Amino acid sequence: MKKKGKIARRTLLLILLVLVILSASTGITIGIQLNNIMHSNYEAFAISYVKSAAKFIDGDKIEEYISTGKKDEYYQQVNKFVNSIAESTINPDSQNKNGVSIKYLYVFIPNEKDFTYIWDAEPGSEPEEFLTKYPYSEGAKEQVDKLVAKKISEDSQYYTDSETGEHILTVSVPLCDSKGNVVAIIAADLSIAAIDHMISTIILNVVVLIVIIMAIIMLVYYFIARKLIVRPIIKLQEATKDIVKNIEDDRKLDIDIKTNDEIEMLADSIIGMDTKLRDYIKQNAAAAAEKERITSELELAAGIQSHMLPITFPAFPEREDFDIYATMTPAKEVGGDFYDFFLIDKTHLGIVMADVSGKGIPAALFMMMSKILIQNAVLNDNSPAEALEIVNNQICANSFEEMFVTVWLGILDLKNGVLRAANAGHEKPILKHPDGSFELHKDTHGFVIGGLTGIKYHEYTMRLEKGSKLFIYTDGVPEATNANEELFGVERTVGALNEVGGESPHAILDNVKKRVDEFVGSAPQFDDLTMLCLEYFGMESESSLTLDATIESIADAVDFVKSKAKNLPFSNKEKYQLEIAVDEIMNNIASYAYQDKIGKAEIKIEIDSTSISITFKDCGIPYNPLEKDDPDITLPAEERGIGGYGIFLVKKIMDDVSYEYKDNHNILTIKKKYK
Repeated sequence: MKKKGKIARRTLLLILLVLVILSASTGITIGIQLNNIMHSNYEAFAISYVKSAAKFIDGDKIEEYISTGKKDEYYQQVNKFVNSIAESTINPDSQNKNGVSIKYLYVFIPNEKDFTYIWDAEPGSEPEEFLTKYPYSEGAKEQVDKLVAKKISEDSQYYTDSETGEHILTVSVPLCDSKGNVVAIIAADLSIAAIDHMISTIILNVVVLIVIIMAIIMLVYYFIARKLIVRPIIKLQEATKDIVKNIEDDRKLDIDIKTNDEIEMLADSIIGMDTKLRDYIKQNAAAAAEKERITSELELAAGIQSHMLPITFPAFPEREDFDIYATMTPAKEVGGDFYDFFLIDKTHLGIVMADVSGKGIPAALFMMMSKILIQNAVLNDNSPAEALEIVNNQICANSFEEMFVTVWLGILDLKNGVLRAANAGHEKPILKHPDGSFELHKDTHGFVIGGLTGIKYHEYTMRLEKGSKLFIYTDGVPEATNANEELFGVERTVGALNEVGGESPHAILDNVKKRVDEFVGSAPQFDDLTMLCLEYFGMESESSLTLDATIESIADAVDFVKSKAKNLPFSNKEKYQLEIAVDEIMNNIASYAYQDKIGKAEIKIEIDSTSISITFKDCGIPYNPLEKDDPDITLPAEERGIGGYGIFLVKKIMDDVSYEYKDNHNILTIKKKYK
């Protein structure tokens, strides 16, 4: 759709607006000044009339009229005088050149609450009764008091007649006796309609004159503007409307304007812009192609990175012993954070949370390499500490440019909930037991991976009870920053976890992300945001073993206990002590419980967060081995006697040993606490 030029039209409208404003302001200004001058003169002439009456009337006669209440010849003379004054102002043949028109001239005596008429003249109307009293109108009493007290020598008041709407001027002066005392007031009401009409006529004539002058100026300016402004601008418009097409056709812009003013300068600027625009388009095309290539590579890198992480949930739908969920939100197209979880075997789960230094493609590449190395080290049957040591040496050996990665690595025994973990400079995990709330677990930190070769890492053990939850994360969570440079912090993180502590891992991570987003608000994301939550339900595992009470079955009993204690937080010495205790007790049952017969022995294992309890049950001859006195090991060997040493050794290496005979069964329980 073709648009028509509107500069000339807008210029005319602008001048018209100026004309209206100037005419209105001029008319108002002249009107105000003329109104002040005319009214001032009008008041002066009006007051001269009432003052002439004041000079004519004998003030000493006022007291006589008040005391006698009778009119005399002098009264009639004054009455004729005031009427002649009033009539002269409205007589067309009079010499009144000032537009003064007295509607009402009167003389009255002021009292406390009213006033008394002495003379009054209202052309065309009957006079008021002699000595008639009337109340003051609103505001009149104050002005009369000032005249009587000689605070003012004259008074002028304007008002509008409520019946006719006519503008009225009231003027008044005091009438004094021969002693100079004010004995009466002479006042006159005058119409100022003629004055108002005169002022309106003058203003109208001035405004009409201004409009004519401005109209002439407007037309002259319009033709000048069309020649010097509008036509050159139309040339500019025609030359530039196809500027892009000209560039595509490789045709240079040609503008021929010679006005020796800013419009010519604008034309030169547009020609220069055309040249620079051509260069810019060429550069921008090359930059766009390069940006598109980089964007494609970033998208490819982001896709590769996302597929490197486990992103399908539920991750192990066939497993009922645990639930796990994780998310990673990079601050850029690709990030350096990563998480990982994988089954080492049917009963062990590897869990990784890591944060690579830096951002972008280099961090993503380093992240993928680190993830593969950590997983390989764990799958090769290394403990968390051993795996971190191996990976650290591998990365340091390859001399990556000042890049490192913080790692939290854990291996969870799904049979008993024992979690072995090591921390290489990463954030502390947050743990929730079934009957508690999420709390920060203050573990020991080792040095970052890739920082220094030959580092040894400390390993620690936690036990997850059924219903326990583990939350691990990168520093992007506690270090999320809002517009006021405040950090989200660990305390808010724990609070967000406890808000939905009873929900699923998925719901827990969603709530933490929601709280972080609310806290950060419109501030840009500073770091990658990576979280993982695991809920442990426990496995239904074999916790008891029934076997023949024979010497040949002792090895099976020892292997059974050994398998259950393998991942418990015992030292090798403590595990060996458990094996010795089981061997001794099973040997006693096989040797003495059933004499020459073969019976059954049952071993039941219970594991909690502090210890392992092993109960031996048989239905042989009732026998409490704890009643036998301990051997005196201070005596020489030949004097100590035979027997009792096995149970004595068990009592020494176990933390608690107890016996009871119940339901025709010997029940012996030993307990070993974690150190």
